[in-house]
Amino acid sequence: RQRIWAEFALVAGVWVCILAVVSWWDAWKYFLWMYLAPAFIAANLQSWRKYIEHVGLTGSTVNSSTRSIVSEGPLGRLLALTLLHEPFHGVHHRHAGLPHAELPGLASELEPRNPGEMSPFPSYRHALLDLLRSLPDPQVGAQWLRIPSG
Repeated sequence: RQRIWAEFALVAGVWVCILAVVSWWDAWKYFLWMYLAPAFIAANLQSWRKYIEHVGLTGSTVNSSTRSIVSEGPLGRLLALTLLHEPFHGVHHRHAGLPHAELPGLASELEPRNPGEMSPFPSYRHALLDLLRSLPDPQVGAQWLRIPSG
């Protein structure tokens, strides 16, 4: 518990120093554009990623309740690396304790084995299109399979 408070204090101290330097040099415009704007964009992209990988899926298995993206191209592999291989989403859920660098090696586990499972998408664009088709009824989770409609 002491270490946690020490880390909070360190983070607070670092931010006080950063804001003091920005204020001293009157660099607020640069701070906003160089830090806050990218942070805002990153937060939005993280939310889109989360929705793309889960919304509209009502399966009862890992592969039927997540959208995984396995891109073979260099840009797709770079994107997966920058996201700590999170696009291998089914593998991430099945083996939550694995280091992220090992997830691509288990990509074969993403192939459908049960009814209702889908193959990995070749890009986030393809997964986004699948998400958009599910938005009129954006259910998440297997519990929706047990609720009678009507």
